[in-house]
Amino acid sequence: MVTIRGTVHEGDERMSAHDAIAGDHAYEKTLRWWDGFTISLSIPAALFIGMGYAIGFIGAWTALALLGAVAVIACLQNYIYSEMAGMFTDKVGGISMYAHQGWRTRSTLVGPLATYGYWFAWSSSLAIYGLQIGTLVQAEWFPDQTWTFSTGLAEIGFPHMVALGVLVLGWALNVLGMRPAMWLMYATGVLVMIPIIAFALAPIISSDWSLSNMHWDIAASGAPGWQTAIAWMFVLAWSVYGIEAVASFVPEFRDTVRDTRIALRLAGLFVVAVYLLVPFGVGGMVDQAEVAENPVTFYLGAFESLFPGGDIIMTVCLIAGLLLLMIMTTADGGRVLHGSALEGLTIKQLGVLNRFKVPGRAMSLDLVVNVILILFVGEALAVIVAGILGYLICHVLSLTGFLNLRRDLPDAERPIKLGRQWVYVAGVLAVVDTVLVVVGALSANITGYGGTRELVIGVLVLSLSVVLYAYRRLVQDKQEWAWKEPVSEVTADLVENEPATGPGPETDTVKEHA
Repeated sequence: MVTIRGTVHEGDERMSAHDAIAGDHAYEKTLRWWDGFTISLSIPAALFIGMGYAIGFIGAWTALALLGAVAVIACLQNYIYSEMAGMFTDKVGGISMYAHQGWRTRSTLVGPLATYGYWFAWSSSLAIYGLQIGTLVQAEWFPDQTWTFSTGLAEIGFPHMVALGVLVLGWALNVLGMRPAMWLMYATGVLVMIPIIAFALAPIISSDWSLSNMHWDIAASGAPGWQTAIAWMFVLAWSVYGIEAVASFVPEFRDTVRDTRIALRLAGLFVVAVYLLVPFGVGGMVDQAEVAENPVTFYLGAFESLFPGGDIIMTVCLIAGLLLLMIMTTADGGRVLHGSALEGLTIKQLGVLNRFKVPGRAMSLDLVVNVILILFVGEALAVIVAGILGYLICHVLSLTGFLNLRRDLPDAERPIKLGRQWVYVAGVLAVVDTVLVVVGALSANITGYGGTRELVIGVLVLSLSVVLYAYRRLVQDKQEWAWKEPVSEVTADLVENEPATGPGPETDTVKEHA
């Protein structure tokens, strides 16, 4: 039997707290842990975007070391987020909402900052992925389509039009409900696994693979090696840390605690394996100088050396992976904005689900933002540093939020409880991410991903979150301003679990001390 804030629900004794959420804002609980894992398959697809730039600039050995380090950090963070996910299983918005819960007794501004920092990072990436698809389509099938026209602020060509098309496709699939989007995720996830497996096995199956192609080139930028390493970890974290996106779908898991625990942790372990094996396989097959010249399309030739017709296969798989990323990103970003509105952190108009029980308005805002980026910015990488800045700040706030919850509510019910050593792990990770934010953001010129202008954009986006929060609280909700909230407000949002009744291999509460 499970108690949900005083309400008792009979039925499946193994179902976790909040498994019977009702109301206009409730999502349909149709997902299982393997759906969450499928969602996480989109993150290795992002590897094929950033890995080429890293290998070309700093060498394959350096890229492998930094990608592996970032992947391990992401995996550890997912374990920590699983505890908070178990505490707030009906909270929509994933780790940004955990930051809000952990910090609201100290500052009400953390929630808006975390949610908008998180949302902008995911939202702005849609344009980047769409343009990458357009570039691949043009290179493989329409090399003669070199026409352009100007919107006054940017030159638009064939890749931009393809990007607009896939943006609309991803949006349409999402607003029709989670199940249609999941079926396409299954299909594209299978395609993503083809190059992952092939490149992971390259040292065994490829005659072109050689350790002589692997280089340490961390001093190539002229900056100190430690600064170069942090600058690249800052950029790489933007995609690798994304495995936490599974947390945004927690309210939609059928067996909330069990599915959440398995999905988050399996995603973490999977990404560590992929981010170690694939860079090792790719790095030994290619020449660093050639990769630097074609950091995305070089995969086509590498795959061609593995299989006849491999360039076409790799193109299709890359496009499938990027499309998977776009579908997941739209779904994730929309849920973050929706959850933020439900918590009173942004304008209430975004806190509505459509008739398919998905946040159609919030996802439509994502579409509009990215159409503007494509048509009037042109090169979406121009805002990547702004997105990374807000995203990593969200991680810092989420990790420290975990520490605050352990300190403020030590006896609170935690259906997925980690051992005490994880408090120290969370503290170390929060320090590491803070260093990445400060040093990485100020060293963006090393990677070529941005500079002062992009940092200003990031600050403005975060500032906008505070303005919208003030408007929501003072104008829409007509409440008095509050800088912090009492601990009782957080306690009211916690799940309350009673021991499960009846037979079953698992209970709602899973104590973990390993």
